[in-house]
Amino acid sequence: MLRGAVIAQRRRRQDVDGKSFGGGAAALPLYRRADFDRLAASGANLVVMSFPELWTVAPPWKRHAAMADLLGQQLDDAKAAGLFSVLALRSGPGRSDFIFHRDGQDDWFPARLIVDSIWREREAQAAWAEMCVDAAKLVRGRADVAGLNIMVEPEPNVGGLNREGQPLGAWDPAAYAAQVSDVSDWNRIAGEIARKVRSATQDLPLLISPPAFARTDFLAVMGPAPVTHTVWCVHDYEPRDFTHHPEASAGLVVYSEGGTNTFEHRLDSITRSDAPVFLGEFGASRWASGVDGYYRARIAACEARGMAWAAFRWPTQDAAYERADPMFNVTLGGRRADEGAAITVLGEAWTKNARRPGGARLRGRS
Repeated sequence: MLRGAVIAQRRRRQDVDGKSFGGGAAALPLYRRADFDRLAASGANLVVMSFPELWTVAPPWKRHAAMADLLGQQLDDAKAAGLFSVLALRSGPGRSDFIFHRDGQDDWFPARLIVDSIWREREAQAAWAEMCVDAAKLVRGRADVAGLNIMVEPEPNVGGLNREGQPLGAWDPAAYAAQVSDVSDWNRIAGEIARKVRSATQDLPLLISPPAFARTDFLAVMGPAPVTHTVWCVHDYEPRDFTHHPEASAGLVVYSEGGTNTFEHRLDSITRSDAPVFLGEFGASRWASGVDGYYRARIAACEARGMAWAAFRWPTQDAAYERADPMFNVTLGGRRADEGAAITVLGEAWTKNARRPGGARLRGRS
């Protein structure tokens, strides 16, 4: 059983980020050994690294040397801290980090940095598969690496096409299955990637998320597990007006769900016996009310079903960066004095962790 937290990074663009904001490394924010030590000391035994641009976004597609070196350092530091790692590929050929920040286009970054051509270009899809094979070869043989997520939050609904060549935008699973074009079909793409990776490594667990940003109900559109040692990876941010409640809002959204609008119902309505399900991300804005109840409900649902889980987002010790990106920081309390931090609930749950990585050979930083 793995219980931990997610870290999310993007590759530095000096014209957007400058040279030093977020730690001065090739990706930001920079996670140092002390950050992983704090996570392990809090009780977690897993870190999900939502890692950017192991390969370049634009052709000629190839491994980004500085990013690969940073990844090796982070994996080594996480293992030394006593954490298992899941490597989750966030961006790469035909897909930039900025697809996760569309609301900020032409504000803090230019819209031209949003690249999601992967949903319309088979060449980019093939390059993404080669990136996944490369990543698998980098980590195979490391017992501290619990799995490889072949794409974080696939979103063909945004950048993909329907069967008439128009923008897809099918946010209901049945509509998606009926309308998605072959070139944008994540089920096909994921299967091809998984089979290529499996030919390079026989036992590395492969995490595959459904489309629509890994929404749980979209597991219904995925076919059978394409290879052995598949793990279905879902992300749950519902109810969204609660989980993404903005700091600037004059009102206060209180956590509440029931009936069919629960995580448990979403899970149990999608029966998957071909592979385990992992809650790879969940979290709530610290500006909402009842955050402790939200985390307890999600964790209880996972524990009752024997599901591993990881909460979003473990912070760095970089005060300037954390002031700029505080919404999902699980160590900070809410806007009111009586709204405690999520870490209290997470720490209680992490006390159940008993397993830590053993003496796996480190890959090194070359």
